[in-house]
Amino acid sequence: MNLIDFDHNFFGRRGVLEVLKKRVMGLKEGYRQNVALLGNRYVGKTALLQRLMSQMEELEVFFLYLDLEARDFDYFAVQFTKSLLYNFLKQENLPLQEDLKLLCAEAKDLLPRTVFLVQAIEELTAQGKVVEAYHMILSLPEVFTQETGRSLVLVLDEFGALENFDIPDVFAQLGQRIMTQKNCLYIVSSSSPQQAQTILSEKLSLLFGNFEVISLEPFNFLEAQGLIDHNLNGVKLGLYLKNFIADFTGGHPLYINLLCQELIYLSGVYAQKEIYAPIVIAAIENVIFNPWGVISRHFELQINSLTRPKCAGTTVTLLGALAQGKHKISDLLESLKLKNSQVVSRINALQEANIVERNGNYYHIKDKLFSYWIKYVYQRRLRAIDLEAGRSRKQFKEEINRALNDFGLVARKDLSSRVADLMQKFDNESFVLCGRRYKLTSFRDIKILKLRTGTGNYFDAVSAASQEGDWLVVLKKDPVHDNDLSGILEEIKKLDPRPSRSIIVSLSGLDENAKVRALQEKLWIWDEDQLNSLMHLFDEPIIVR
Repeated sequence: MNLIDFDHNFFGRRGVLEVLKKRVMGLKEGYRQNVALLGNRYVGKTALLQRLMSQMEELEVFFLYLDLEARDFDYFAVQFTKSLLYNFLKQENLPLQEDLKLLCAEAKDLLPRTVFLVQAIEELTAQGKVVEAYHMILSLPEVFTQETGRSLVLVLDEFGALENFDIPDVFAQLGQRIMTQKNCLYIVSSSSPQQAQTILSEKLSLLFGNFEVISLEPFNFLEAQGLIDHNLNGVKLGLYLKNFIADFTGGHPLYINLLCQELIYLSGVYAQKEIYAPIVIAAIENVIFNPWGVISRHFELQINSLTRPKCAGTTVTLLGALAQGKHKISDLLESLKLKNSQVVSRINALQEANIVERNGNYYHIKDKLFSYWIKYVYQRRLRAIDLEAGRSRKQFKEEINRALNDFGLVARKDLSSRVADLMQKFDNESFVLCGRRYKLTSFRDIKILKLRTGTGNYFDAVSAASQEGDWLVVLKKDPVHDNDLSGILEEIKKLDPRPSRSIIVSLSGLDENAKVRALQEKLWIWDEDQLNSLMHLFDEPIIVR
C-alpha cells in the first residue's frame, strides 16, 4: 500500500475549479472577471490553484504564480520577473535558464521592452529603491501582454502579505493597475478572509465589484466521505467509522488526509485488510494526543502564534472556555471572572485571526478538531499531574472510545428525534444560516408527529409551542417535489390552530418549482448544510443521511 502523496493528492472542489477555468477562458474571449479565493489555512486553496494551472497550461495563456506568505520584497521582485520570463521561454520551446540575467539574454530579442523593464526593476531593487521598483513591477503585466499579444493570469497566493513590504498605498497602487490591464486576470487568495475582505472593500474599494469572491470551506459531509474513500483506496472502512471520521475532523481536508495516512500505516503494521475501531482510536491517539503527533504539533504551533506575552493567559483560558461550550459573552464572563473589556478585546483578536467566528450572540472556534484538541488534550496537559505513567494517555483513549459510542447512539436516532432535541436548545437567538438570518424562539411542548396527506402519504414532523404561536417543522430526507409540497401545504391549512411558522427541512433539497411555491407561502426552507450549521452551533454531531 502506498502512503498518500500530498503533492499530487487533489480531491473535490470541481465546482470551484470549473468557475476558475471559465474565468480564464473568458479572459481569452475578451471578458475579464478577477477572482478572490478566501478560506482557512490548509483548506486546499493552493492545491486548487495548482490544479487550475496544470490543467490549462496548454492554452495560449501565461500563468504567473507567486506565493507571498512570509516573503520579502526582494523575493517578490525576483520571482515575479524570473517566473514571467521563464514561462514565456517555456511556451516558446526556447532554452530555459535559472539565472535572471541568462533569462533576460535569452528573451531580449523577442521581448525587448519587457526585458528592459525587468533589468530596470533588478537595478532599482539592488539599490533599495523599493517604491520605484514596485511601481515598475505593476506595469510589467501590461507591457508583457502588449509584446506577446497573449493574455496573462497573475496568481497572488496570500496577497495580503503585500502590506508587509512597507510601501505607501500598496493596494491602491495595485488597484489602479488592475483597472487598466484588460488582458491580465488577477486571481488572489488569502487564509485571512476578514483581512482580505477589508482590503477588497476598503483598500481596493473601486475594484470590489470587479472581484468575484469565492469562499473555500471545509468539505461537507458527503465530500468528506468521498475524500476518505479516495485516501483509503483498497483498505476497507465501515460506514459508521467513516461517518465518525468525517464528523470528527469537521470535513477539514488536511486532517482527513493526515488521519488516513496514519490509518493506512497502522493497517499495514497490524496486517489488517479492514480498519476497525481499535485502529481508528490508535490513529487518533498518535496524531492528536501524542505531543509530536503531526496534528497535535500543528495545533501547538497555532496556539503559540496566538498567545502574545501580555495576554497569553487570557487567550488560552478564553479558548478553553469556548471549547467547553461557553458561547455567549455573558457565559464567558461568568466562567472566566474577567472584565468585559478583556473578553471582548481577545474575542475580537481571535475573530481577526480567523480562529473564532460569531453567529448572532454565539462565538465558536471555527475548527471543530482544534476545539476538541483544546478541550481534551491541551487543557488537560496544562493542569495534569501525571503521577501514574500513561494515565493521561489512558484517559484520552477512553474519551475517544466514548466519543465513538456516543456518535453511534446519536447516528441511530431518526431525523425527527434529532431535530426535536435540537429545538430544545433554542433560546430566542438569531442566527445566520447560509446568508439568511433566522430568529429561533424558545420552545415548549415539543412533539414528534406523523402527518398523513390526502394522497395517503405520510411525512414526519415536529410541532412546538412558543410565545409567538405554534411552529411546525416538516422533515424529509428525500427531495421535496411540487406534488409533495401540495400535500404538505394542504395538511398545514387543516391544522387548528394553524402554525404561525412552518419550516421544511429537506436533506436533499427542493426542486425549483417547490422552492418557489414554498417561498411564496412564506415557509422557511432548510437543507442539509443549514441544519448541520445549527448542529455545529449547538455542539451536536452532524446529521448523517
